[in-house]
Amino acid sequence: MLAFIGLVAACQAQQPQQVSIEADGTIKRFTTEVATVRDALDEAKIELGPLDRVSPDLYTELKPGMAIKVVRVTEKIERERSVLSFERQTVVNEALPKGETRLAQLGVNGEEEISTRIVYEDGQEVNRTEISREVTVPPVPEILIVGPQDSLPSVPVAGTMAYIANSNAWLVRSSSGSRRALTTDGNLDGRVFSLSPDGRQLLYTTALTNEIELPLNELWLASTTIVGEKPITLGVQGVLQAEWSPVITNARIIYSTAERTANPPGWRANNDLWLLAPPAQTETKNLTDKSRPKPVEVLPANTQGLYPWWGTTFAWSPDGAKLAYARADQIGIIDMGAIGEATVKPLLDFPPLETFSDWVWVPGLSWSPDGRFIAVTVHGPPVASEPEEESQVFDLWLLSIDGAVSAKIAERVGMWSNPAWGEAGLVYGEALTPLQSINSRYRIMLVDRDGSNRRQLFPFSEEVGVQLPELVWSPDQNDLLFTYNGNLYTVNRQGGLPKQITTDGQTSHPRWALDQPAVMTGTLSITGTQPLTASERITGSAEITATGTITTTPVRTSTPTRTSTPTASSTTSASPTGQTATQIPRLSSTRTPTPTSTRSGGTQTATVTPLASPAQRATPELMTPTLTITPSSGLNR
Repeated sequence: MLAFIGLVAACQAQQPQQVSIEADGTIKRFTTEVATVRDALDEAKIELGPLDRVSPDLYTELKPGMAIKVVRVTEKIERERSVLSFERQTVVNEALPKGETRLAQLGVNGEEEISTRIVYEDGQEVNRTEISREVTVPPVPEILIVGPQDSLPSVPVAGTMAYIANSNAWLVRSSSGSRRALTTDGNLDGRVFSLSPDGRQLLYTTALTNEIELPLNELWLASTTIVGEKPITLGVQGVLQAEWSPVITNARIIYSTAERTANPPGWRANNDLWLLAPPAQTETKNLTDKSRPKPVEVLPANTQGLYPWWGTTFAWSPDGAKLAYARADQIGIIDMGAIGEATVKPLLDFPPLETFSDWVWVPGLSWSPDGRFIAVTVHGPPVASEPEEESQVFDLWLLSIDGAVSAKIAERVGMWSNPAWGEAGLVYGEALTPLQSINSRYRIMLVDRDGSNRRQLFPFSEEVGVQLPELVWSPDQNDLLFTYNGNLYTVNRQGGLPKQITTDGQTSHPRWALDQPAVMTGTLSITGTQPLTASERITGSAEITATGTITTTPVRTSTPTRTSTPTASSTTSASPTGQTATQIPRLSSTRTPTPTSTRSGGTQTATVTPLASPAQRATPELMTPTLTITPSSGLNR
């Protein structure tokens, strides 16, 4: 009963008490019977704004003589425009003479809008905070093109090299001093950069714009043999990867696609696969939308595996019958088979790497020359108690394509090991700090196919190692091409001092292919003033026109012996309109040509069929005769 009486007493109205409220520059005193600060403000008809601050808190119980203070808090966003200064860029361009400079682009200041939040208390500013900066007018950088400061000794180059510098495609033939730009628009995005196996055509992608409505990029084809011929589009857009088949006699391109997205990384892979037969060089000039080759779907789009949005990489087998594929959690084989009948065979599964970012690690892989094995970097087990997805261990494995053999041949090589298999053995990068390989420098190692006979090709002496192993074997398998500090270098497989090819410090995507000569068949007439003796040899250069006529002036030289192991290759330039080319035969080879000739007085007539295969190229005896060729088939170079 006493408890009930106490409860009733507690529920009765509060006793009258006097309080004061300070708000809006005035102080109001009054007597009230309400219980809390909030109730007192309501009774005094004082409304609060969303940011206003009250002391004591609104739900504090009133006490006699309590002073309540209301602070009016407001804020506003102030925006102002500010000049955004342009930056000055210096670009080394090896096409310019040493020390020469050119202003390629004038710099223009931009403009940015700065948003600032200003907070006021009772009308007085108490805080000012910058909340955003938005570029409204992008600045245009000033670009100064400079020639190389240091000249390099010319390095002989067998075959055709290609690389990207300043978002343009560059080409090297014969020697490092003869490099030239294939493109000048500076819009290569680097997703696709593939040299045809005969070195005559370059496949690449160009960025379109950053507009989300447009495709990611566009696929282009450029001739590497005809100076001045414009690249052509293949009519394919949104390409994530594309590669030439290694089979010279059956030109094919495999590619996969992606959609542009607004969120990082900027694309969503379709993980599809398409096959395209590119147009022959003789067909590119008259190519139209109707005559352009149509791609054939090999694999439909899919979302298999983990992180499918990043994409899958592919690599042709040496015979062009299969593809190796790599994704974030699996390595496998795709047997091309007949059109529409491709089969997928997984070889190895492993935990994907958790990068805690918007990029995905995908293994680097390479085929053995005989097409029986794949060398691949595999995400390995953790070294301690960390989750397997966070392991920083990456090992080098060999996998047989029949699934019977899987062997680890090198431990802790680093995530960017990127093996490259050649006749000389297996070359790969080995991280200097293997458990921090994402940012590590790498040494370049060469081993035999079973992992034995391990030797270091680079660094040679005091170099710090390469940042990202981009490793490419030469066509004859004797030299390795790689990038170091933004420049191209070659090193012999036997070791020794590396040879520098470029000096601009901005090169990437090295490629190295054969240098196929023109295939010519016809009648060759050699006219001299006197009969040639067995000790004489003939040297010279020739001019080729569209009619197939070659004319030279004979120069006779003598030598005690005849050259018996030559090969021929040529450097050619031509106008796409006049079809006029200059061809200078060069020699280096393994086989002696066997012309059939008739000799009468000072005139020789011979029928010669030059060899097309690099393995069979023969360097005829050095000649400078008068030559007339009437081709019985087309002449392409």
